[in-house]
Amino acid sequence: MTRLRTSLLLVSAFALVACGPQAPAKRPGTTPGSKEPGGVASGPAPDLSTVPAPASLVGVGRLGNPANVVDTLASWSKYPIDVRALIKKTEPEMANLLVFDAPIEVAVSLDDKGLGNFPQPFAVVSVGVSSVDGIVNFAKRQGQSARMLRPSVYLIAKGEGGPVCAVAPSVGKSPARLVCGDRQEDIDALLPYATRGLPSEALGKSELYIEIQAEPLRRRYAKELRQLRTMAMPFVMSELSMDSPRFDRALADAAHGLADEVLAVAEDVDKIRVEGGIDRSGGLINGTVSMKFKGQSSWTVQTMVDAAKRSKGVPEKFWKLPKDAEMATFGVGANAKRYEAIRKTMAELIDGALEKEKVPRKVRDQISELMLETWTTEGDVVYAHGEIAGAAASATATSAAQTRERIRSYLGWYVIGVDEKPAKYKGYLDKLVKLYNDAQLRQVVDKRLKVKPADLPKLSSRPSRVPGMPPGTTVYELNLPSAFFAKMDEGMPGAKKAAAVPALAIVMALVPDGDSTWVGLSADEKALNAKLLDMRKGGSSLAAREGIAPLKASRGVSGGYFTVGNLVKSLVSGMQDAGLGDLTKALSMMPHHGETPMLMWTTVTSDGGPGMVWTIQVPKAVVEDIGAVAPSLAAAGSGKALGGPAAVMPPPAPPVAPAPAPVRKP
Repeated sequence: MTRLRTSLLLVSAFALVACGPQAPAKRPGTTPGSKEPGGVASGPAPDLSTVPAPASLVGVGRLGNPANVVDTLASWSKYPIDVRALIKKTEPEMANLLVFDAPIEVAVSLDDKGLGNFPQPFAVVSVGVSSVDGIVNFAKRQGQSARMLRPSVYLIAKGEGGPVCAVAPSVGKSPARLVCGDRQEDIDALLPYATRGLPSEALGKSELYIEIQAEPLRRRYAKELRQLRTMAMPFVMSELSMDSPRFDRALADAAHGLADEVLAVAEDVDKIRVEGGIDRSGGLINGTVSMKFKGQSSWTVQTMVDAAKRSKGVPEKFWKLPKDAEMATFGVGANAKRYEAIRKTMAELIDGALEKEKVPRKVRDQISELMLETWTTEGDVVYAHGEIAGAAASATATSAAQTRERIRSYLGWYVIGVDEKPAKYKGYLDKLVKLYNDAQLRQVVDKRLKVKPADLPKLSSRPSRVPGMPPGTTVYELNLPSAFFAKMDEGMPGAKKAAAVPALAIVMALVPDGDSTWVGLSADEKALNAKLLDMRKGGSSLAAREGIAPLKASRGVSGGYFTVGNLVKSLVSGMQDAGLGDLTKALSMMPHHGETPMLMWTTVTSDGGPGMVWTIQVPKAVVEDIGAVAPSLAAAGSGKALGGPAAVMPPPAPPVAPAPAPVRKP
């Protein structure tokens, strides 16, 4: 890669981490450096007339005033590094030509005349520079060609292949812009708009703005998508069919339904926007991802609109969740009728596959019954997850003992609340226990998977006898026997016969609460019971947690918060598993202990058509925590291990999955 292209990469790096003011840039028409040998000859005044957006423009992006953004983040994080000085040291000439407070911009347009069904789109990225002449002279000193395309506009390249750049006078905050693309075709198509159109576009007031327009994509590829659907169906059927009439019919219904939904969503989408900004006075980073739809032909959009009609804001149950939760969320319940066709088709798919494998009818009927009772929760749902501290690891602990402790602490605790009667969920879980212990199913598992019934974990249910728990509380227990962990030591180099590791019980407690239901899950029953009892007594709850009050005004169909501590602990655990060292001491250096909540919520809008907006707020304290632990994370990544006891960390809770697409009735 040439030095000029390397310089462009450094410019991008500056946009993320550099800081500091710049000298005022000279306006178009000045020609600094033109008198030196090889300089650019002066000519007529540059053309700065407005260039409209291309008809096939699909995406634009802007990072406004990157220096100001990085200044703020560097100040908040107290990260002791002057990357701008590093850039100046690496490429001092280029650094002096950059206008650091000018935005970095991106434009992407379709190639309507390109060959093939999916020709490569045009794409460019541009940065502000202080002088056309200065860039041209710099390029020539590096042995690159600088060919004049028209007065004051130069194409800069070296040899065949690789990125191509151009420099031209520009409107906006900088007198000129350096525009680079993967090919010369990109420059030919988008240079005028990148220098005389995009800099003047009103792209919101946020520091970061990205917008994707669906109409050009729909106009260009609608026919190809329909053709792809037609060609994909025979492939799906040939690859997945089982020569079972029942299964194959359900598979065809599912495949056609999913393909139809993809086409319907593509028809409904209007635009997608990503915006991010910094509220310096409030100490917040605000971000949104929004989708605007022009229609409601798809099941996905219809379901979204239906959820908005039934949303009542944050459920009251949310504020009863444990205060020390590392993550907590809420969501409006589903409309069970909208999932009816999906349930039936999935049940038919599973039953057809099991029938093909000659699974007994009694077992198949139980599985189908459970499938038909899935995706039927219509009440609002709240959820919380927290940590259970791991026991100190012994230097002589066997791998079996370490695995047992890792499972116990990694799982942590979970609490879920549903605004529906407990009988529904008790019936569902009782059927699951009955199916798991079905003798015919165990024979199938033994025959097909070569797993003896005695080697399977034990699943059972029992009434809770914990004082203070309401009548009807049921505990479902999955018991991992000692033999399960003993196998961890088998085959290990130098392994010796060790004392048996105690069995581990993973428990789920179903707790009635009038017409509502609470469910708790953990591998530490004592800790879970303490958490559930504290909730029943109205003890330490989210109602008293600082930093989450803005959720009350969100009116979202879903929302909640998560903490950076949970994310960092998961990363640390992965590093320890990879042998990169223990970072427990690094975590203790976070000034806010990774406990500051980052809020998120999803709202559905109706102005000018349906829309969905996902919002996130990251407080300054989170940036301070990340800044404090970043050096240690970097040290671990480079192989410099830190000392300290091993820690077992819980995983972040899984995100809410998008609703599945509709399928045809079997």
